[in-house]
Amino acid sequence: MKTTTYFKQVLLFVGIIGTLVTTSCSDDGESLSDLTGILSFGFTDEIAKDFIFEVDNSNFVIKNNDSLPYQFDVSQLTAQFTTIEGSTVTVNGIPQISGQTTNDFSSPVTYVVTAEDGKTTKTYTVDLAVAQLNPEGLKWNQASPNAFDASYDSQAYFTIANKHFMIVGKTKTSDVKLYSSTDGKTWTEETITGDFPAGTNHNIVVRDNVAYVVGFIEMSDPYGLGIPEYYQQDLSIDLYSTTDGLTWTKTEGALGSGEGWGKVFYGRVNTPSFNLDNTIYAVGGNTPVFQNFNGGKGEGGVFYPPANVKNNTLISTDGVTFTESEDYTAEMPRRTHAASFIKDGKMYIVGGLTRPGIPLSDVWSSTDGVTWTQVSDGAFPARFKASTIVYDDKIWMFGGILIDGTNPKDILVSSDNGVTWETAAEDQALPDNFKARCNAKVVVDNDGNLIIMGGESSVLGDEGLEYTTLTDIWIGKLNKLN
Repeated sequence: MKTTTYFKQVLLFVGIIGTLVTTSCSDDGESLSDLTGILSFGFTDEIAKDFIFEVDNSNFVIKNNDSLPYQFDVSQLTAQFTTIEGSTVTVNGIPQISGQTTNDFSSPVTYVVTAEDGKTTKTYTVDLAVAQLNPEGLKWNQASPNAFDASYDSQAYFTIANKHFMIVGKTKTSDVKLYSSTDGKTWTEETITGDFPAGTNHNIVVRDNVAYVVGFIEMSDPYGLGIPEYYQQDLSIDLYSTTDGLTWTKTEGALGSGEGWGKVFYGRVNTPSFNLDNTIYAVGGNTPVFQNFNGGKGEGGVFYPPANVKNNTLISTDGVTFTESEDYTAEMPRRTHAASFIKDGKMYIVGGLTRPGIPLSDVWSSTDGVTWTQVSDGAFPARFKASTIVYDDKIWMFGGILIDGTNPKDILVSSDNGVTWETAAEDQALPDNFKARCNAKVVVDNDGNLIIMGGESSVLGDEGLEYTTLTDIWIGKLNKLN
């Protein structure tokens, strides 16, 4: 009886222990969470760490809305992530440690996140967006094949009252036309009112929302015959201005004095003009000699340059009174047809044609139009009638006439205000159907578009340079500005 009772007690004890063990195991299983997921995701790498990656816990996708830089190497990136507590993460079965494990993200990467219970999983696809377009690339489009009258051979551009304007003129007559545009693409011929500067080679500068013509070539009748074939080219001594581009006012004699052979010319043509700190500067340029704007070739000269090249600057602080400065820095060669730009409170002139008829390859800067400092010399192939513009905080140079009379098609770019120049990248270059040119009007509009307007193509023949007027419009824009 004792044995039976003892055996029963042992069985009861074992049963109790079994129940306790079973209960304990059951309690452990219930405490293991089945919650899991990625809460945040990013990268430790120097560039990628600044980008935001969104974790979509509905579609289980992780991606960046702002594309990583063009050609950014994603083959070895280190992810940094947070998960629901107790979760483990693997990629292709390999455990992932936040901030330590490196993966190749050239193609989508699958992250498997497992809950604490070891059974529940969520699978995320990490798909990185990398820019496919070079942000520094520049796409060109022809906005118009023929925006102006091609029979006119002089073009002068200005912008005022939020509109673009172009004056076109004929060299051997006083015929002119005025065009306007609100976008630089579509141009309309305007009706001119008031006293308009009828002629060619208008030198225009805008100050305080007023456009001033500080020199242009007009036809005169020196013999009083009234016969056009005997007319001569003359430099106007009258100042012309407009506040809307359409209605013009003339101030007689503001740019010169005297009559006949004793006439003194203050106005300038074939020269850069600037508005710096609300002061007008017209640098160098030329005036006629005996009604002739072309001198003979000097020793070593290649081209027939304009005669009587000035060695000083025309200055006005009020748009009413214009005076000539003292002669500018003696070391700077006199020139016409120079390109120009303003940057960081300085005026710059680029290249041009010397009085002997030799193209230049130098850059000079000034803050007062009198004292000039050489920035560089020989940093680009010598040229004149080129066009320069400040765009994306760099200087861009287009076209011109080289020493052999040809027009370069490549674009030169300077990132150091004209000290050094490099050929623009292949994906910034002008398209094959763009005709190389000189004397183009190049501007940047408020939307960041580069606009190339008209110009001329040139050929050096036995009689000198022969020009063909171009009237097309081209527009380009850096990808990063779109």
